[in-house]
Amino acid sequence: MQPQQPAAPSQPGRWRGVRTSLGKFAGGGADRERHLRRGLGHYSRSGMGGSRNAARRMGGSATAASSLHNALTSLANGQPLPQDLGIDPQALAGRTPGEIADILVDAIRPIDGSQDAEATRDSVARALADVLVQNNDLTNLSPAQVDQVTASTLGYDVAHRIELDVGKAIIGKAPTKGEGLERLQEMKNYVREVVAAEYAAERARNGAVGRAVIGRISRDAIQQAFEVFEEDGGL
Repeated sequence: MQPQQPAAPSQPGRWRGVRTSLGKFAGGGADRERHLRRGLGHYSRSGMGGSRNAARRMGGSATAASSLHNALTSLANGQPLPQDLGIDPQALAGRTPGEIADILVDAIRPIDGSQDAEATRDSVARALADVLVQNNDLTNLSPAQVDQVTASTLGYDVAHRIELDVGKAIIGKAPTKGEGLERLQEMKNYVREVVAAEYAAERARNGAVGRAVIGRISRDAIQQAFEVFEEDGGL
């Protein structure tokens, strides 16, 4: 599993614009949405060093999403699971949907004690839990549901990354902690929507694809999402 790329050397003041705008977003008011978008624009350009660098640093997210897509596609088609996952097909026999989800999470992003690993594990688990509401058989998802899980994994992980970096700026500037948590969730929902839209657009442009292409689509979707943040942020 490809780890997330380490952060670039910290530049003085690189988070200042992000925190200022997200703090204003947390405070509420008629311009709340504008401050959110401006904050995310600052986050991409100043905090992450631009959309291309953001996609590079989040390469582990794209790899995890691609691995999950490959595994779920193989299960749905009755094909052997990718060998790099190290899952014995017999280990899934008789397992509950929740147990199968746990096995996939452990294979796709093993525990290594890092924040990135924990965030990605949570992202994969949440994406699988979401699709289980629609289809209680992870071994028989439709192609559209597999893409949904892939996009959700990316969206959850990008939102996690932003929360880890600057989430405290939202909670700390809100009138109450409860409102801060609501604003934080609002921000994460918006991020997930943007990532999902960009994944769908990239997927549609590629049509029918093989396993190797999903990784590129996932990386491109992350980069395009960060470009949207920059454009919508008016920077």
